[in-house]
Amino acid sequence: MNQHLGCVGNVGTSIYRLIKVRLFAFLFILTALVVTPACADDSPTVDEKKSEPENKHGFSLYVDQDFFIPARNEDRDYTMGFALELFWENIPDEIDYLDDAITWLDENATGGLLVKSISPTMRSVVLGSVNYTPDDLAASAPLPDDRPYASLLFVSGKQVFESSNKDWVIGSELQVGLLGLGIARSLQTKMHGYTRSVTDEDTPVDPKGWSHQISDGGELTLKYRQSFGHKLVYKNAFDIAWMADASVGYQTNASLGVQLRLGCRDSKFWTLPYDPVNRGNFVPSTVGEELYVWAVFRGRGVVYDALLQGQFRDSDLTFSSGEIKRFVQEGGLGITKAWDPVQVTLALNYKSAELEGQAARSHYWGGAYFMFRW
Repeated sequence: MNQHLGCVGNVGTSIYRLIKVRLFAFLFILTALVVTPACADDSPTVDEKKSEPENKHGFSLYVDQDFFIPARNEDRDYTMGFALELFWENIPDEIDYLDDAITWLDENATGGLLVKSISPTMRSVVLGSVNYTPDDLAASAPLPDDRPYASLLFVSGKQVFESSNKDWVIGSELQVGLLGLGIARSLQTKMHGYTRSVTDEDTPVDPKGWSHQISDGGELTLKYRQSFGHKLVYKNAFDIAWMADASVGYQTNASLGVQLRLGCRDSKFWTLPYDPVNRGNFVPSTVGEELYVWAVFRGRGVVYDALLQGQFRDSDLTFSSGEIKRFVQEGGLGITKAWDPVQVTLALNYKSAELEGQAARSHYWGGAYFMFRW
């Protein structure tokens, strides 16, 4: 009898999740249909604007949480991420050390092409954290059939180079971080305790396995990334662009993808706010009022990932090169609304399985991204 009730419960949960995901997709399509006719006839394109935007600076707060999607909240894999970004137009000497380091890398990585041909259009500095957990948070021992706990606290500097005809863009990023700190454990434990106190339930449980995280106790790490984008189509109602990036460091990989924006857009195509904590598109927009929905899809080839394979320090649980998926798919759907000087984005993000075997599973998480320009 209990087994029968359990099966019924599982079926009911599956139906509930399916309805939730379908409802999100329906709302996304409905928003696109509502937004597009209102903007198609009277929204000027970026190329038609004759004056420079008034805003020259801005800061953003980015929050990723699987809790934001009740239908897919499984509290595992990429379970939470936070970042604060300060960005500005081409104003020198604001982040001397990161700026100089990025310029040196650009000169050597591109043979001086970037530095000699064009100067940066935008710059930014980001302080952020990403955190990963296995499925069974109650287990205090390492789980050899699941992904390891992993956390990264980082600071990064970015430079963006835009072509004179506005058709293509190149972004350079240098990220310096620390793996294996105790901040993620403290934060997740407090969040779970607060949730239990509000719901008066026994879940979510406190995570017991953070002592087995990658590089537990702390380890310095680095990553250098270059991103590329090219505008394919730009109309009053929509725009399409292709994107690519390549990273070397604690995550060594490369991707190729396409993006679509639909609705009122004042900003440039490369400011779309997709996955800004991890591999976002360049830097945010400094331009006015807009309302659009967007979609992104990317395929990524993976060479090395320290958040799964470990780095130089010994870790209690890591995966070998042969256990890593060499190709993963990434995507996102979102809606972005700006009331100058504020911009708000709500997003649904997806990533296919990163590991082979029993730990192979896709993951969904939600994003809430807030921006203020001046």
